[in-house]
Amino acid sequence: MFTKSLFLDSINRGLCVLQNSRIAAFARDSLFFRHIDSLIWAVFLLCIFSTCYFSSGIIGALALLFAGLNFFRLCVKQGESIKISKIDVFFIIYFLILIVALFGSSLFVLSLKGFFKNITYFLFYLSSVYFFLNNKKKIIPTIALIAVIMCYESVIAVFQHFNKVEALAGWVDTSHMSHENQLMSRAFGTLKPSNPNLLGGYLITGLSSVFAFLAFNFVKKDKARMGIFGGLFLLNLTAIIFTGCRGAYLGLIAFFAAVAWALFYYVKRVYGGFSNIKKRYKNLLAGILIGALAVIVFTPSISRRFLSIFQFRGDSSISFRMNVYEASYHMFQDNPFLGVGLGNLNFREIYGLYMKTGFDALGTYCVPLEVAVEGGIFALIAFLAIMIYAAYRALRAALDDKVGANARIIMFCTALTIFGSMAHGMFDTVWFRPQLQIIFWVNIAILNSYILWQNALSKANLNVVKG
Repeated sequence: MFTKSLFLDSINRGLCVLQNSRIAAFARDSLFFRHIDSLIWAVFLLCIFSTCYFSSGIIGALALLFAGLNFFRLCVKQGESIKISKIDVFFIIYFLILIVALFGSSLFVLSLKGFFKNITYFLFYLSSVYFFLNNKKKIIPTIALIAVIMCYESVIAVFQHFNKVEALAGWVDTSHMSHENQLMSRAFGTLKPSNPNLLGGYLITGLSSVFAFLAFNFVKKDKARMGIFGGLFLLNLTAIIFTGCRGAYLGLIAFFAAVAWALFYYVKRVYGGFSNIKKRYKNLLAGILIGALAVIVFTPSISRRFLSIFQFRGDSSISFRMNVYEASYHMFQDNPFLGVGLGNLNFREIYGLYMKTGFDALGTYCVPLEVAVEGGIFALIAFLAIMIYAAYRALRAALDDKVGANARIIMFCTALTIFGSMAHGMFDTVWFRPQLQIIFWVNIAILNSYILWQNALSKANLNVVKG
């Protein structure tokens, strides 16, 4: 704690000197600086929107522009300072381990490209935390934008499914199909590249934003708006199912497991148990569950796609992944401390030495395994520490009665994002693509800004007591 405080004090003293310099004073008088907040907000919104249509390069460039503008504001505006939480400490440790893995890689140049991707996400995340600390009222509009984008992509996905639009990457094993109606037309949305698994992961990452508005109106007991947002939530669920992404299906299971836990907690806390709630609510809940089950059971393409999860070697796609897992694990065993280096370009070069013939791959198809292979065991430990601690703090805040209803909902939805994304990430690595990274780290930044607000409030209260 002393080391962290000393480190922050040193940086903030240097920052204060910079803010009081003549160059900073000159910059503060410029027309550009007067509109810096509006410009940062516009770039931030554009960065989120760009995940729908633009390539990874453009999304990354916007993320770096957002980070650069925030850094300029931090260096010029007087009174600004840097604050970090435990999540940031874990994040910085993880980043430092990646630096070590970079210099330990036998393919330094290729690993450097992967490192630049990581540093882009790192800077975007830190900039988002700083942005939300100075713009608390921008959090709900940000969540609203993500929800709108998810609904838009869901409409496109439903349209693609029923019009049987063919994806560029949507392999389905047809060897065990007895009827043509068991073949699913997999939706892929407008994301680049056109990949159903990418859309599935994207919708899972953003699903909590749609759920947040359903929960807001549930607390307000606004039945009309609850109906609207309930319909939009079902639209998103339908789109996820139509992607045919089995990792996304597992993400949904994790998502609804957390929602079920929260529902039981809420009913027990408010009503004393399900036996005390009104019968019509019980019937509504039972009807939703039976309806969802009926749609899956009586739609051959969906039921077969879901059940194929449990075929393992009997499904060619899962068998392919299992071969990749095996080869990737051997890569990790041979490079347990520093990994093989960062990025999929570096991975592909070394994976060729381990892969079974005919089973080429872009990544490990498992996020924790990818982290371990690229950065080693210590990188994996730091990564898991970020995710576990973030989920813990989000749930802790969601259960805090001293926090407002909207804030508790937002914190719980952050936990839903982590659970859903990581469950999906156990069987795919599209999580590393910028479309998912931007949405995911925005959620974690919102959580971290809340933690920093609470830390500042606790410190202020402590000072009042001492005074």
